[in-house]
Amino acid sequence: MPSDYGPDPERNWFQSRKVALLQCFLVISTTVASWAIALYYGHVKLWPIPMISHCGVDVPEKYVFSIGLVVAASLMFLFIWIVETAGKIYSSKATAWALGFPCSIGLMLLAVCNCEEEPTVHYIGAIAYFVCFALWCVVCSFKEIPLVGAELDCWVRTRRILALMITAFTFIMLWLFLVVKDKVNAGRIPVCEWGAVICSELFIGTFYFDLGDDYYIEQVKVDKWSRKHTYKKLSNDEDDV
Repeated sequence: MPSDYGPDPERNWFQSRKVALLQCFLVISTTVASWAIALYYGHVKLWPIPMISHCGVDVPEKYVFSIGLVVAASLMFLFIWIVETAGKIYSSKATAWALGFPCSIGLMLLAVCNCEEEPTVHYIGAIAYFVCFALWCVVCSFKEIPLVGAELDCWVRTRRILALMITAFTFIMLWLFLVVKDKVNAGRIPVCEWGAVICSELFIGTFYFDLGDDYYIEQVKVDKWSRKHTYKKLSNDEDDV
C-alpha cells in the first residue's frame, strides 16, 4: 500500500474539529478584546454598542483586531476546505468556491483595511463576508448530508436555525444601512452586526461536536486511496486493532 495514501494512524496529526473550535474562539476573543481595549481607552462608547469595525480603528486595538481576524480568515479557508472538499459533510465543491472562500477573503479584507483609512475596500470586504457566509450557511444547512454513523442529529437542526438567524441579521443590517440609511449611533445596525457574528461563530463551533474524533486534516488523502482501491475506511479504533 502506498505510504502517502494508506490509513496510517501516525499521519492523523490534527483533528479537523479543532479547526472549527480555533476559528470560533479566535473570532470571538479578537472581537471582544478589541471592543474592551477600545472601550478602556475611550475610543468607543458602551452604549449605543459600536460597530465591530469601529473597534479596530485606533491604536492599540487595531493591531489586535487586524492580526486576530487575519489569522481567523486563514482558519476559515481551512475550515471550509474541510467541510466542502473533503466530502465528509456536504457534497458540492461549487458552493465552497462561490460562497465559502469569498467570505474568507472578505474577512481578511475588512481586517487589513479599517473603515476610516480604506473605507471602500473595508466595506466591500464586510459585505462579501456577511452576505457570502449567510448564503453559504443556508445552502449547506439545507442540503446537509449527515455524517456516517452520526448520532448527534440535533446539530443538523441547530445549524439550520442558526443559518436562518444569520441570514436575518445580515439582510436586516444591509437593509438598514443601504436602504433606510439608518444612523449607526441609533444602535440597530450594530446590534444586527454583533448578532450575525455571534450566530456565525456558533454555527462554526457546532462542527467541533459534530465532527467528533474520526475526522482528520490528512483524511482527504486517505479517502483518495480508499476510492482508488475500493478500501472501506475503518474507524480509528479499528485502525489501531
